[in-house]
Amino acid sequence: MVKVCVVIPYYQSDSAPLVRAIHSILAQEGVDRPHVLIVDDGSPCPARKILDENFPGHEAFIRIIAQENGGAAKARNMGLDHLPESASHIAFLDSDDEWVADHLANALHLLEQGCDFYFADHQRAEWDSGKFSRIGLSLDRHKCLDDAAGLYEYTGEILFPVMVDHMIQTSSVVYSKLMLGDIRFPVDLVLGEDEIFWVKAMRRARKTGFCSKVEVRMGKGVNISQGGEWGDERSFQLMAQNIRYWQSVPDLLPEETQIEPLRRLKTSQLRQNFAASVWYRIRRGKTLPMRPIASFTSSDPGWFFSLWAVLFKHIAGKP
Repeated sequence: MVKVCVVIPYYQSDSAPLVRAIHSILAQEGVDRPHVLIVDDGSPCPARKILDENFPGHEAFIRIIAQENGGAAKARNMGLDHLPESASHIAFLDSDDEWVADHLANALHLLEQGCDFYFADHQRAEWDSGKFSRIGLSLDRHKCLDDAAGLYEYTGEILFPVMVDHMIQTSSVVYSKLMLGDIRFPVDLVLGEDEIFWVKAMRRARKTGFCSKVEVRMGKGVNISQGGEWGDERSFQLMAQNIRYWQSVPDLLPEETQIEPLRRLKTSQLRQNFAASVWYRIRRGKTLPMRPIASFTSSDPGWFFSLWAVLFKHIAGKP
């Protein structure tokens, strides 16, 4: 009987990331083998070919759904709309990430004790520590449920840690289909759609559990929400995506009374960073990336005031 269904949105340029991800599912200890639902989002390296070559008999536990390229949110929603009826819990795994062997066992342990939503610490290859350490998550503020396994009930503030510190990574999430199964990802966002989901889920959940140990090792596959160095075109694109995200947030989370002050704060920071990036390129005689500048301006024309402030500081000789 299926208990956990793992939803994998898939878009990669080579086979290695998905092979590693599937192997990490098969290596889970202390749980029945989960059902896996891969949504091939128009990937240039098709999922079915990879599975046929690397996992004989995969049809017994893996289903592939193909869709035209629409992004991770649409792919995850497609998976959520095609869950097996026998699935009681839903897990996410990005196709370039891997789980440690006890991830699902820890998640089910807490979910079967009354938690409706679960997440865990995660780490990128280039980080020297997990995300929780990097954002200063204090375990003393949360209720310890199993010290040896590092399992806790989350009892702290939600909005800032989730939406600003990016505390939760998609591949670490497992949740109750019965309690939270109708929540979906907003599909009109390029980034941040997962954090809207987490806030809604945690608000509805009777209890949220988490593991303080790293349970997800993040890979380096195709990722449209990462990359970019200061002042390069990719950084401009990400800021343009971010400003659209923060302009949309109040409508997506209308019940959150603190979302408007947070939106104003993040918008102000993005304006200043965008203006500083424009001035950085002007001073160095570099061509301005007009497409992301036009996109940012259409979302928030007010950034021009920040640019004038940057120019005034330069004229006045201030650092």
